[in-house]
Amino acid sequence: MGGFHFAGKFSFMKHKSSTRRRVFWRIFLLMSCACVLTLLLDALATRLGWSLLYPLSAVLVLSAVTGGVLSRRIAGLSSRLSTAIESRSLHQAESQAAHLRGTIYEEPATEWQAALHSLQNTCFDKQAEASQHYATLTDLMRMVAKAIDERTSYLRGHSERVAAYSADIARELGIDSNHIERIRLAALLHDIGTVGIEDSIVRKEAPLTPEEFEIVKAHTVKGASILRPIQAIGDLIPGVELHHESLDGQGYPYGLRGDEIPMMARIIAVADSFDAMTTARPYQAAMDAEYVLEVLTRLATKRYDASAVNALVSLVKRGSIVVKNPRTPVSFPQQRVLSEVI
Repeated sequence: MGGFHFAGKFSFMKHKSSTRRRVFWRIFLLMSCACVLTLLLDALATRLGWSLLYPLSAVLVLSAVTGGVLSRRIAGLSSRLSTAIESRSLHQAESQAAHLRGTIYEEPATEWQAALHSLQNTCFDKQAEASQHYATLTDLMRMVAKAIDERTSYLRGHSERVAAYSADIARELGIDSNHIERIRLAALLHDIGTVGIEDSIVRKEAPLTPEEFEIVKAHTVKGASILRPIQAIGDLIPGVELHHESLDGQGYPYGLRGDEIPMMARIIAVADSFDAMTTARPYQAAMDAEYVLEVLTRLATKRYDASAVNALVSLVKRGSIVVKNPRTPVSFPQQRVLSEVI
């Protein structure tokens, strides 16, 4: 908006001298007419034997009335132009440019209209450019997420499902559309930190050792470190870094409690756990969605945000979220404990 104000001021100042010249010549013409009228009345008074006071008084009265009318009109035109400039509205500028045509304010009104047209076009161009950059960025994020999930066959599609579930939960909670999109993107990248974990650990089908589990837990902090230098997606970091925090303070990496955990991270935590338990992993068979919802509900308020869990339950029960093509349950030689899954 500051750009519109500057453009309007610049446009107005640019033609200030032109407006002053037009006002000067109009006043000069008015005074000339008054002088001619005075001479005519003086000649008439001399012929008729009147006192010179009468024609002078008449001229003064006429000049005062004319000046008052003109001053009132100029003040009105000036007020209209000022209102149009302050409104920063192109429609208002177009209306006033048409209304002020043929007046001393025609030029500044027309130039103000042209300046707004130019700024509007520039704004549209910038918006189109920003939209294109944003689309490119989101496509890149999707490619990164897919590359991460492709490291192991059982994680294929995990990030995109978590992103979709997170967006649905956020929408169910009534969160505004802009924030929903940021939550979706954060969920899409929630496991980006796993790129720093050795394949031998990520693909391991046996239970993790305590040391290996600590390495896996570091993926949240590593993911935040990867995103932090990119200013445009800095607001996604809480969802990436804190989606394994628990309301009771037993989560990681910082052991945050309750309201210390951002809503973005709480939503992603529920979506991530739901997908982890409803798909087959080397350490567990795929669980039935209804059973998973029961588990999440039991852990609501203790580990998970209750409103996010309730939103997920509603979405699944009315068919808005469907676990597509669940893998056939498989018995693996060894199992990891549930805490490693969620």
